[in-house]
Amino acid sequence: MSFNINPFTLFLILILLVLSTDKQVDTKLSMVRELLDQTSRSLGSLREGIEAMQTSFQQARTIFHTLPSRDADKS
Repeated sequence: MSFNINPFTLFLILILLVLSTDKQVDTKLSMVRELLDQTSRSLGSLREGIEAMQTSFQQARTIFHTLPSRDADKS
């Protein structure tokens, strides 16, 4: 029989075994969860900021492209 074992699964098992020997594992996992939540929120805010900046650039581009050119005023 052939087993296709993902190396990440083995790594996860190793981490869980190491954590099971620690008495404060629940505290450490809680801190990791909070870190991941904060990172997720930060990335969401960053994405929103970039999208807002892109919208502003598009609006500015539209405004500047619709302005009459100076060469047309001289004619």
